[in-house]
Amino acid sequence: MPDAAVSVPEAIVGHWHGRPVLAVVDLDALAVNVRTLRKLIGPDVRLQAVVKANAYGHGAVPVARAARAAGADSLAVATVDEAVHLRAAGVEGPLMVLGPIGRHESARAIGHDLTVVIADAGFARLLASEARMQLRPAENPVSVHLKIDTGMRRFGAAPEQVVEIARVIADLKELRLDGVMTHFAAADDPEPESAREQMAVFDACIEALTAAGLPVPLQHAANSAAIIRFPEFHRGQVRAGISLYGLRPDPGMVLPHPMQPILSVFGRISRIIDLAPGDTVSYGRTYVATSAERAGLVPIGYADGYPRALSSQSWMTVGGRRAPVIGRVCMDQTVVRLPAGASSDRGTVIGIVGDGRDATPTLDDLAAMTGTISYELATGLARRLPKLYLSDGAVVAIDDLHGYRDMG
Repeated sequence: MPDAAVSVPEAIVGHWHGRPVLAVVDLDALAVNVRTLRKLIGPDVRLQAVVKANAYGHGAVPVARAARAAGADSLAVATVDEAVHLRAAGVEGPLMVLGPIGRHESARAIGHDLTVVIADAGFARLLASEARMQLRPAENPVSVHLKIDTGMRRFGAAPEQVVEIARVIADLKELRLDGVMTHFAAADDPEPESAREQMAVFDACIEALTAAGLPVPLQHAANSAAIIRFPEFHRGQVRAGISLYGLRPDPGMVLPHPMQPILSVFGRISRIIDLAPGDTVSYGRTYVATSAERAGLVPIGYADGYPRALSSQSWMTVGGRRAPVIGRVCMDQTVVRLPAGASSDRGTVIGIVGDGRDATPTLDDLAAMTGTISYELATGLARRLPKLYLSDGAVVAIDDLHGYRDMG
């Protein structure tokens, strides 16, 4: 039986003129993921799409637009700069900065109509002061959410300070408390006790606020893992991060059907190498051919985000069959052993990262091989690796070293 060709989206062929490796981001698959999460949480729970870190390496602008179009109620990033980048691209609507904001960033946060997360009374007063200096209209106060540290021991207010901070916010007419939130440290842990303990602390804080006569318009705590594992923690809003991209919060978790990874990476073989017994491959001569072999050079390396730790343990695919990585992954190039009898030559398409529908390893697979998480690999994809964005069977945007550009 002849080998099946690597499944390259037909739409990209006419746009693949430059570097012989590229990433493809399927915005239709993203929309499926968003709609699946929406169905999972139900119509009464808001869905916030987390697009920080350049949408986990997938591209913040196109992902933010597609997520909102598919039904996400709001967006979240980690920094003011990330939010301003989206605003400059014309992304409108609710946009939250999840991380702590420096005092000199408060003016830009207010000026770009961002929702700010607060964890101490001093910063609340500073933010209100900046709003007064900007002559922010009284009928349009700055939206803030109060974050509680229930056990993550990262950004957030200590539980015993929550009522005091909420009172300060309530007394500042320039601010409006729109929500109270927390973040789980181990919602992906097979044992649920940790998450439940954190939620008990959170609920105690909510009860204290209510007893103090301080209203809580919106509660949110659930990240991707908690969205899947703890429906009782959905509350008024959930924050979908890694699952939005079709990647698992933990290797042992299964995403709801039909969610899938939205990113694939393809390459073209740049050179066919005939190896004789005893020939070595790449730096350090760590791979030694034991028989006559055919190898292929693929122009991708750790400077693109393809980790050196994959040396001699990962694989790519040619014609639907595995082509093991041999020798060390270099900064710009990697060598694979071509399957015996496979039809391949210079220019043959090779699968580097897949979406789970064929034998090409996914980012989750590569993470397992390298002892890390898919989050790190996705966010580590380099800008020099061109990205093409697909929607309705057409390339709608390109992002590479020449910059981001919409094709419509």
